Amino acid sequence: MIKPRLQFLFVLLFLPVVLTMAQQQYPKTYFRSPVSFPVSLAGSFGEIRRNHFHSGIDIRTEGVQGKPVYAIADGYVSRVNVSPGGFGKALYVTHTNGYTSLYGHLRNYAGAIGSWVKAQQVKKESFAMDVEVPEGTLKVKRGDVIAYSGNSGASGGPHVHFEIRDAKTQEIIDPLNFGFMKADGIPPMITWIKIFPFGDNAMVNFSDKAVLIPVTGSGGTFRLKMADTVKVSGNIIFGIETSDHAEGGLKTGVHAIDLTVDGVKVFSQNIERFAFSETRYVNSLMDYPAFLQNGRKIQRSYVAPNNKLSVYNDVKNHGVVNFTDTKAHKIQYVVKDAFGNPATLVFYVRSHPQANTGGRQKPSDHAGDQLFSYKTDNHFERSNLKFEVPAVAVYDDLPFEYSVTPPVFGSYSGVHHLHNQYTPLHTYCTLSIKTDNLPKNLEPKAVIVAVTSGNKFTSRGGTWANGWITAQIRDFGNYTVTVDTEPPVIRVINIFPNKKVKKQSSILVKISDNLSGIKTYRGTLNGKWILMDYDEKNRLLTYAFDENMKPGKNLFVLTVTDAVGNASRYEAALVR
Repeated sequence: MIKPRLQFLFVLLFLPVVLTMAQQQYPKTYFRSPVSFPVSLAGSFGEIRRNHFHSGIDIRTEGVQGKPVYAIADGYVSRVNVSPGGFGKALYVTHTNGYTSLYGHLRNYAGAIGSWVKAQQVKKESFAMDVEVPEGTLKVKRGDVIAYSGNSGASGGPHVHFEIRDAKTQEIIDPLNFGFMKADGIPPMITWIKIFPFGDNAMVNFSDKAVLIPVTGSGGTFRLKMADTVKVSGNIIFGIETSDHAEGGLKTGVHAIDLTVDGVKVFSQNIERFAFSETRYVNSLMDYPAFLQNGRKIQRSYVAPNNKLSVYNDVKNHGVVNFTDTKAHKIQYVVKDAFGNPATLVFYVRSHPQANTGGRQKPSDHAGDQLFSYKTDNHFERSNLKFEVPAVAVYDDLPFEYSVTPPVFGSYSGVHHLHNQYTPLHTYCTLSIKTDNLPKNLEPKAVIVAVTSGNKFTSRGGTWANGWITAQIRDFGNYTVTVDTEPPVIRVINIFPNKKVKKQSSILVKISDNLSGIKTYRGTLNGKWILMDYDEKNRLLTYAFDENMKPGKNLFVLTVTDAVGNASRYEAALVR
């Protein structure tokens, strides 16, 4: 066996990153479970997802909706959020011990809570609402049924999304810290290692390309499938794909990752709690191109200069390791799940300061059309384009690349190629495009669109003024201008004019829009607004009959408007 040695050098590219996160103690018995059956996870806290960490746990509900959801302790309802997407119907309860619990993707609210929510919706004449509830308005006791489980919002199946937050800081904390599940003894799995050359003179196995290496093992002990020592030279970043396989083989996220080189810790992260404002930094933590290309969740042991995540500890030189000698070095990863079960991977690299450069491509002569700085705001302009990129939008200095190609069918500008889709943007940037030959009558209908494969358009909205249209975008890619002149589509499911509806209890309608998206909808019965539940993922409006549906003939009218003002109207007399 090759003996590990302590002879390696960290290149001082940046000031050392040393962030501390004191391990906190949480009450283990204060809260009861939000459900009456054993907690089984469909998703864990801190899982790596595009644009966000998963902010709670997803509790399985045996594949059905309508399971009672309970208040986990005494407190009061402090916020109600009803949305066609996101958490759907969500409820926040603030407790007397300084924590707030959140219950999402609910089917409906129970008792007095449900009555209060409906009264607010009727008052505002809006299904969607996000309301802070005055303390004392809706008090709850431990064990009260406060709602019923569902599949509302951006949910892929029936479950309860459950969170615990620090009521003062609003930081989100892993609910498993509070004893909601019995600890298991199953360690995480490690499936891949990725080694990245960092800079023009760095190499892995004599190439300037990153190397993805499969891992094998079980029972918490892992090794590379390849037998040979990996050859490296210069500045190197390591990455790991790992997951917890509790719950009958379900892959969920891990809590902690430590990386040591020759016994010296160079990187550590612990996703035990984080602020909601931090969640998009996940795009900097992971190997973003690999995630987009094949869904692989490689977590990089690297902290970019503009990555403000608070989950890192003891990070030296942002995680960049410089290998300049000819010796072998021991690389060790230790991964732990929420219950502290460890998994260890050990492998070796050998550095070659005089490595053969034949496999390395020459640095590109094209260093970008403009360098975007992570320290200052950036402005990029051409005769037919303006692009404002705040400093906080990029994680590191970026050689921004731009080109423009002729218009495609249906567009009113060239196609502007803004860098590439494999580089993430952290926040919104302002994009303005000058239009070409846009008829005056179509100016209010113009939108900026992202152009994807097959010249498909996805609207990013926009406001037209003085020959330019301006929108906020949050992704690099290809953009042009088109117009939306088609009104939304209304497709009724269980009604038609003069239908007798005495034997049914609801009206079901599907609504959709071809481009700019649904902005508003309004349903009335006999001229009076009615509450229509909107399930955005299924494009479904549902009106459950209430006191507004009278005996005899009722006139139902639905108007749907898209983001540029195109409107559709449906009406039918219904007999009850």
